[in-house]
Amino acid sequence: MPETEIKKQASRHMLICLLVICVIRGITMVITKNHLLDESLLHDKACSIAAVFSVFELVALTMLWKWVATKHLDFLATFHTASSGFRMFLVLVFLGVVYAVVGRDAMAPWVIAFMVNYFVLLILHSIFFTKMVHKLFK
Repeated sequence: MPETEIKKQASRHMLICLLVICVIRGITMVITKNHLLDESLLHDKACSIAAVFSVFELVALTMLWKWVATKHLDFLATFHTASSGFRMFLVLVFLGVVYAVVGRDAMAPWVIAFMVNYFVLLILHSIFFTKMVHKLFK
């Protein structure tokens, strides 16, 4: 697959994931603004930070994928596993810092917000990586 096609696919994947992050954020904003959850300000803050974290992670992961796909194609098969493990590690470290700052009683909104974003992006990344590996190794 030519480098321009790899960049096109990576940009497409990033756009789809950004749209999904915006949809998740919009849904959580509607839920918190309608006061369906207690302490809506805390939930809103947690969801916003989880969305920003997901965007930064998405951009970094997509840039790394483009580099690996163009320069080191032989490492692409293990890239998904390594990136998934590193993403989980980053989320756990971030939630550990949040736990130290806000305490145990206020952790529920943070865990929910991060886990929703984590699992949705994990599914999208898995689909993308599977399709790309099949296209690249035809």
